[in-house]
Amino acid sequence: MFDAVVIGSGIGGLTCAAALARFGRRVAVFEQHTVAGGLTHTFQRDAYTWDVGVHYLGQMGPGEPLRRVVDWLSGGTIDFAALGAVYDVVRLADGTRFEYARPRAALEAGLREAFPAAHGDVERYLAALDAARSSFSTPFQQRAMPPWLGSAMGRLKAPALKRWWGRTVTEVLRECTSDPRLAAVLSAQWGDHGGKPSRASFAAHAMITDHYLAGAWYPVGGASAFACGLVPVARILLENGRAAGVALEDGTRHEARVVISGVGARGTVSRLLPPEIGQSPWGREVNALEPSFCHTCLYVGLEGDVEAAGASRANHWIYESPDIEAIWDDPFSQARAPALFVSFPSLKDPSRTAGERHHTAEVVAWTDWKVFEPWAGTRWGERPEDYRALRDSLQHSLRAQFEQAFPGLAPMIKLCELSTPLSTVHFTGHERGAVYGLDTTPARFASRALDIRTPVPGLLLTGQDVVTPGVAGALMGGILSAAVMEPRVFTKLPR
Repeated sequence: MFDAVVIGSGIGGLTCAAALARFGRRVAVFEQHTVAGGLTHTFQRDAYTWDVGVHYLGQMGPGEPLRRVVDWLSGGTIDFAALGAVYDVVRLADGTRFEYARPRAALEAGLREAFPAAHGDVERYLAALDAARSSFSTPFQQRAMPPWLGSAMGRLKAPALKRWWGRTVTEVLRECTSDPRLAAVLSAQWGDHGGKPSRASFAAHAMITDHYLAGAWYPVGGASAFACGLVPVARILLENGRAAGVALEDGTRHEARVVISGVGARGTVSRLLPPEIGQSPWGREVNALEPSFCHTCLYVGLEGDVEAAGASRANHWIYESPDIEAIWDDPFSQARAPALFVSFPSLKDPSRTAGERHHTAEVVAWTDWKVFEPWAGTRWGERPEDYRALRDSLQHSLRAQFEQAFPGLAPMIKLCELSTPLSTVHFTGHERGAVYGLDTTPARFASRALDIRTPVPGLLLTGQDVVTPGVAGALMGGILSAAVMEPRVFTKLPR
């Protein structure tokens, strides 16, 4: 019998398993896909390799808190390369261009220079960021605590939780500035957590900003540095109402003292547990939390000196609509995506760049699951002609937008391939293709239904749903879940 089985080999599941194994626990990890790593895996076409979800990470410099955790988990085998002074470039529809630069002093100076008439607004925003920082860890500490202790902490910290986690990005920014350009620049990174500024908790967004203040990093060798290979799970085994292991799709059963699900709270309730649990108060509360947005991604293969032609290690947030919340929710009538996120992974990885002329770009556009839902029951590789026509149309549009944004790269394009939310569902199992799990609303962070300990004895949750979206959030979710089972892991939490 295993001490624990972990369902899902995304970064949350892998982190949880690695942390438990470091303290001598017998752990098995099970994965539905043939490639482990969830959104930290890579894929290859000819001479080109792309990462499917890792674009940059903060706090990975030598000696930084999150880096110390990763070094402990990996035995120091994962290295990271700095993106450089500038890690994000924002381009607004009115022509405004702003560079997010490290360290914090550089970001502050850049904001003051770009918005000379709004120095007081910048100061108010930075003050809000500093004030929110003191409450960053509170919701996640609660989720790792026994319910009675978590509730007591919630009462003690209620004013800060309400002020920073309980209000949206838009609400807080309205207190800081009346300049719509400044508000747009300060909101532009919302794609890092998948919550529109009018819906997302301010503290969740502030954590993203804070996460990169010291700079951004990329795993040497690509995102697959985090992953390894595993097997599919069909359901969680229950005995007398307690989680007792997992049953695989081929009928094989594996018993364990604890089951840890890293497939998302909604996926756990809807796919792995009996229907009656979905009708329980806990199941209903989990299912009432909405998934975040999904996306399409154009994977581009390039050949030549791409840096000389306009590519960079920094990510590019390109907004073609004055409304930075606009997504590509009706591509049948919208000829172009309202916004793009463009990343050049091959330039970020020094193991790929030395003398290399084959490079990669990823062009992401946020969309709505409803666009693709009509084909949800079809199989990957066997989808009907009308779906393929839509996919080809989206690929053509995104390529045209990419070429317009980076005209020097257009003649270097050798290969393009498009993924849609249906691809995400097939390869990673994310419900409705929502790569960030649950929407980052204040309701999500206030919900105790996302506590690591579930009402099903022996069943724990892990991954980004118990903390925040993204690699760092999922990683910390893994660490906290491991600590709930093995308290010695708490000594490894970043301080």
